[in-house]
Amino acid sequence: MLQGKIALVTGASSGLGYQFALTLAAQGAAVAVAARSTDRLAELVTKIESCSGNAMAFSFDAAEAAAPDALIEAVAGSMGVPDILINNAGINLSARAHKATLDDFEQTMAVNVRAPWRLSQACATRWIEAGREGCIVNISSMLSTRVAKGVSLYTMSKAAIRHLTAGHALEWAKYGIRVNALCPGYIRTSINDTFWETEQGKAELAKLPRPRVGEPKDLDSALLFLVDPNSHFVNGEALTVDDAQSWAI
Repeated sequence: MLQGKIALVTGASSGLGYQFALTLAAQGAAVAVAARSTDRLAELVTKIESCSGNAMAFSFDAAEAAAPDALIEAVAGSMGVPDILINNAGINLSARAHKATLDDFEQTMAVNVRAPWRLSQACATRWIEAGREGCIVNISSMLSTRVAKGVSLYTMSKAAIRHLTAGHALEWAKYGIRVNALCPGYIRTSINDTFWETEQGKAELAKLPRPRVGEPKDLDSALLFLVDPNSHFVNGEALTVDDAQSWAI
């Protein structure tokens, strides 16, 4: 489905990004994987190559203002300008609203909003100048339209991503650039895996319509739908994949 395409996935060293990279590579895309943890990226590249895929690792710290431009330049120089951008890198600095610090705010906005904004802009500029079409998928959250205690900065940043997605889609549609958002519900990753076994985690699960969390692979079909060239009429959409969890919050 994606033969001949180059895909860039940020935050690819673990969790959703790791799975996204495997999924895109399995569909024939050459995948540029980017994150701070280069050891895990090397492992991911090896895994993709062992399945006859094509991948290359790039160091990327989304908190650094200059990092997005440097990353696009590096990928373009080594693999070519990406056809697909998956803005997945993100952080969640949990803190009660009245205890969150200015540093918490600035770091959250830098990683979760500024980096996707600049990466999207850098790719779109190259696509427009070259007369090429392109595809962007921003990873938002089911909490982009809901709120929860202790994560107000995170929910604010993910709401911003929904509007960033819509705004970019509106302006760039005429150039053949599609921009959509994927909004996952609770997904089990290495970061939160142990939480779901705690009493608090079990209590959270009990509130859900179906007391379970998803696995990263549960997002595969939605991701592939959004990047599929046949989905050329899907633009500016925020696709929630959460097993109806958001309606219980």
